[in-house]
Amino acid sequence: MVNYFKRSFAVFSLLGFLFIPLTFLEFDFQYQITKFIFYSPVAFIQNQFFPNAIKNIEFSSDTIGLNILLGLLLIISLLLVVGLQFFRLSTERIIPLFKLLSAYYVAIVFLKYGFDKIFKRQFYLPEPNILYSNFGSLTRDTLFWSTMGTSHIYSIVTGAIEVLAGALILFKRTRIAGFFLALIVSINILLINISFDISVKLFTSFLLMVVFFNLYAVLKTTYVFFIQHKAVQLPASVHNDIPVNKRVHAGLCAVIVGLVLTPAISTRNFNDDNTQRPLLHGAYQIEHFTVNNDSLNRNDFPYRRFFIHRNDYIIFQKEDETMVDYFFEINEGAKQMTITDYENNKISVTYNYNAKEGDLQLSFGNKAHWTIQSKALNWKALPALQDGMHYTIDEIK
Repeated sequence: MVNYFKRSFAVFSLLGFLFIPLTFLEFDFQYQITKFIFYSPVAFIQNQFFPNAIKNIEFSSDTIGLNILLGLLLIISLLLVVGLQFFRLSTERIIPLFKLLSAYYVAIVFLKYGFDKIFKRQFYLPEPNILYSNFGSLTRDTLFWSTMGTSHIYSIVTGAIEVLAGALILFKRTRIAGFFLALIVSINILLINISFDISVKLFTSFLLMVVFFNLYAVLKTTYVFFIQHKAVQLPASVHNDIPVNKRVHAGLCAVIVGLVLTPAISTRNFNDDNTQRPLLHGAYQIEHFTVNNDSLNRNDFPYRRFFIHRNDYIIFQKEDETMVDYFFEINEGAKQMTITDYENNKISVTYNYNAKEGDLQLSFGNKAHWTIQSKALNWKALPALQDGMHYTIDEIK
């Protein structure tokens, strides 16, 4: 029975490697394969039992669609192993195949996330609208993500640890050490995801189970060595995997490193904090507002600031600190913006920007002619973005 569940989990993991889309690798062939095979059954189950689920079925984050997909993969794996045993087909190579492929799978995930932290592509610099939001108005996941994004050193150190884990896993002699380091990191990440309600809990749990299963055979040996202080030898099952030609292994390692580093190398972006932001990006204080040439007092106008987000959103901050956002497209030649709300209503806006003075004027057309005069705020001077460390409390002012 134990062997049956081990082999079933190995098959389940192998199916997960194939069908859980690794969207962070910036290719979608995995998603297309998964969608082709599983979209219809997942959609049927979701529509029958989860009426409140989002209609656009996704196989990412903590969506109901991904939960259903993993449930189907688990059922398939249990039935597949039963079928193989019923027809007296060998299942001896399932676990060795799992160990081989899981090493490359876990390595690529850790290397990808590790380098993304080092290059500040994961914990990126907080956007101006976040920096000017009330602390209590932000969700826990936004708070965590934004706080991590303020520290370059923390990103580099945590990223380096994940890169080290991935690198150790790639080599057979250091694989066990790499998996132990990956286990510690995965437990910490899962704890963070649960504690701050970050929507990668399901994938992190899957990854943690894969890492743990690779270490299952050595847990007793590790306990005897570290707790009972006895001389031990790793069990033979640890080395019972499928041999890989050295050249093939070197080629696979090169492909993995290439996949992980290509985005940074192609864009030459090795520190996202220093990446050039789009035109008009920043925070603006509204100083003057007119409707058809009639000026309004500050108290009569509901907005106090607005922000230009790097992902082409303009976000207005009301006097009560709440915010409303719109997508926009910009035509630099005509000095115009087209703003679109969530109901696909569009409005044309003419802008006039004085980069030297930081003045930005927005003129809204359509029925009433609105004009907003604003001044750029030095959001990078806010305390949260200041570097440095105080060795003593006497230095803190």
